[in-house]
Amino acid sequence: MYSWAPIAGETPQTLDTQRFRKALGSFPTGICLVTTIADDGKFEGMTINSFASVSLAPQLILWSIRDDARSADAFLTSRTFILSVLAADQVELAMHFAKPAPDKFTRHDAFFEPGIGGCPRLKRSVATYECTVYSRHQEGDHTILLGQVQEFSGSDHAPLMFHDGKMGSMKELAAAAR
Repeated sequence: MYSWAPIAGETPQTLDTQRFRKALGSFPTGICLVTTIADDGKFEGMTINSFASVSLAPQLILWSIRDDARSADAFLTSRTFILSVLAADQVELAMHFAKPAPDKFTRHDAFFEPGIGGCPRLKRSVATYECTVYSRHQEGDHTILLGQVQEFSGSDHAPLMFHDGKMGSMKELAAAAR
């Protein structure tokens, strides 16, 4: 058991980052893959868990990117992106796209097909949202990207989840929490 209460002398500006991260990890989230195409034509992709729905009219979703992420420039200048909710059996893909690498698509290009604006679209996922950028908002050390959904699809695959520093199906994570 751990406490999330501030330690004596901590202020909101000095809260321990690791403890804060652990507290954030107590909220189960889905794992997504977001992709885009850079101005130079290079594909970029990254694993995220910051996805949320925003609006039904217009149909808007959001996600956020750390401003110093290796692929931030590509995502922050692109006019399109595709967000795919990963399935429980796509842990390896999630781990691959979570790590910095010069070309993440080399080993996995067979999993993708062309999508909106030339962005790589994952062929199989729980849900896919093809978006044009609606707005960007720089907040703290991240930029929040709102996407207006142009196309979407869904399936009945079980989602890949993140909780307490672990990835897995909801059933696997629930069993690990016991």
